[in-house]
Amino acid sequence: MNAVFPTPSPTADSAESQRLLSPDELEAALRDIGARRYHILHPFHRLLHDGKLSKDQVRAWALNRYYYQAMIPVKDAAVLARMTDASLRRIWRQRIVDHDGDHPGDGGIERWLKLAEGVGFDRDYVLSTRGILSATKFSVEAYVHFVAEKSLLEAIASSLTEMFSPTIISERVAGMLKNYDFITKDTLAYFDKRLTQAPRDADFALDYVKTHATTPELQRQAMAALTFKCNVLWTQLDALYFAYVAPGMIPPDAWTPGTGLVAEAPVATTGSGVRKMAADDRPRLPRGVRLRHDETRGKYVLLAPERTFDLDDNAVAVLKLVDGNRSVAAIADELGRTYAADPRAIEADILAMLDGLAEKRVLER
Repeated sequence: MNAVFPTPSPTADSAESQRLLSPDELEAALRDIGARRYHILHPFHRLLHDGKLSKDQVRAWALNRYYYQAMIPVKDAAVLARMTDASLRRIWRQRIVDHDGDHPGDGGIERWLKLAEGVGFDRDYVLSTRGILSATKFSVEAYVHFVAEKSLLEAIASSLTEMFSPTIISERVAGMLKNYDFITKDTLAYFDKRLTQAPRDADFALDYVKTHATTPELQRQAMAALTFKCNVLWTQLDALYFAYVAPGMIPPDAWTPGTGLVAEAPVATTGSGVRKMAADDRPRLPRGVRLRHDETRGKYVLLAPERTFDLDDNAVAVLKLVDGNRSVAAIADELGRTYAADPRAIEADILAMLDGLAEKRVLER
């Protein structure tokens, strides 16, 4: 793993560290920690977002990340228990609701379970936490102990990684939808609400830290707390990389590919053995294939290397919407609105047409 860990901030006895920073300077220093240390920089995330991981490597990430997600409300409960100010507790407890939900089937943990199920895991296996890497458990539990044992300022400051999460969420969702055919928007639904929850939580925590870190020593503690939290996140990815990427040494008792998965139904194929298109597939034209209007003939054709395919009006309407982002179901919905027709009836015709093009190797999913 060619990861260069960011250099530490100035030492505690340096002249700069003894100066009281203004609130804006303190915020800039905290953001600089994230710019150098946040786990968006880790090689594992680069591979994940760029579509370079196998399905089993993505599964390993989803399973281990579940343990972190499941312990977040435990961490937040530990912080809440230390707050003597009711107004603070009213604000902070929303974090617990966000993850635990207001009722069964609600909340961030439930949505992460859906993500794990979406990549093939059996729910009970995930809930059991069997197969979680020991390093994941050590890192996450160290975080829970940190917020319970350190000052309230440090506990709140450690949550400031939320400042950087909208960027990684946007990159992750876009990259995974583009690069993995087994990932859908529904699979990644966890991240939808985090795009608003994380900035809200970060704004509160940042304001608290800027208001209460009133001495150089307190400011150093806040910065050290954020650094610690970045290390917690980084260490989890170190463990995933070592176990499942390179050198690929899976520790005893950790999850191994094939374990804890729901049996997959047989995949329907066309006569040539190509897997049939499904409603949640996102079809795209392969490199070198394009839809073009033949001005001489006054009609659209599909151009492929050394081949040309004539298209009827229905096929043209469909292929104009084939962009690698829309699912077959979404294409059917749009055409249903355009032609005032039943989308599901249209969907069946679209699937048959796309299967024919896939057999000819001029369409991919």
